[in-house]
Amino acid sequence: MFGKLLKNDLKAQWFSVSAIYYCALIAVVVFEIGANVIDETKPKVICGGLVCLALLVASVTTLITVALMFNNTMFGKAGYLTLTLPVKTSTLLISKTVSGLIWIFSVYALLIGSLVLWLYQIKVILGDQLAETIDSLLNVFGAPTIKTITLGVIIACILFAAIILLLVQCMYFSLTLSQIKPLSSFGKFGTITFFFVLIGGILSLSGTISDALPVNIIISETSILFTSESVTSDSTMNFRLTSAVVNIAASVALHFPMTFLINKKINLK
Repeated sequence: MFGKLLKNDLKAQWFSVSAIYYCALIAVVVFEIGANVIDETKPKVICGGLVCLALLVASVTTLITVALMFNNTMFGKAGYLTLTLPVKTSTLLISKTVSGLIWIFSVYALLIGSLVLWLYQIKVILGDQLAETIDSLLNVFGAPTIKTITLGVIIACILFAAIILLLVQCMYFSLTLSQIKPLSSFGKFGTITFFFVLIGGILSLSGTISDALPVNIIISETSILFTSESVTSDSTMNFRLTSAVVNIAASVALHFPMTFLINKKINLK
C-alpha cells in the first residue's frame, strides 16, 4: 500500500516540480556549453560557478515547493480527500516526507556533483605547478591545502543533508501547528514564527549535545579521521558528526507529534 501511495504522490507532485527541473536543466546546459566552448580561463570558471548557482537556486526552490505541496494536499482543498484515504495518518506523512525528500535530494545530489566537477575544472585550469604554488602559499598562512578544502566541501555537503531533512520536518510540523486552534489565528506569520523557533531550538540543542558528546571528522591532506578529540590545526578541517546524528533523530521524532496532531487536533478550513 505504501508503495502505491508513494508512487501516486510522486506522480501528482511532478506537475509542481517539473518546471523547476526544466529551468535548472536549461540553465545547466547553457552554462556547460559556455564552459566548454569558451577558451579563456576566467569565463570557464565563471560558467562552472553559474552551474552550481543555478542548481543551488533550484534546490532552495524545490524545498519551498515541497512545503507548499504538503500544505495544499494535507490542509488545503485536497486535504479532505487525502485524510479520508484508507491508510494510517503516519503512512500518509511518511509518503509525503519521502516523496518530498526524493525531489529535494535529486537536485541536491546534482548540486554536489556540479560543485565537485567545478572544483576539478579549476584544478585542471590552474595546472599542477600553479596548484602546488597555491598550496605552498596556503601552508605559509597556515590554511588547508586545495585537496583538503575540496574534501571538506564534499563532507560538509553530505552532512548538510541532515539539516535538509530537519528543515523539511520542521516546515511540515509548523504547517501542521498553524492548522490547530487557537494557533491557526496567527496565519502565515504564525507558521513562519513556529518554523524559526523550532529549527533554532533543535539546532541549539544539537550544538549542546555535540559539545557534550563530541564525535568529530578531521580532514587532512592524507586522511579522514573519526575522533572524539578536537583538533585545532589550521591545516585540517573539523566537522561535528554528532550534530548530524542529533538532527536526524530530531527529524524522526517530529513525525510522532505531527501524526497525533493531524489525527486528533486538525482543523481543516
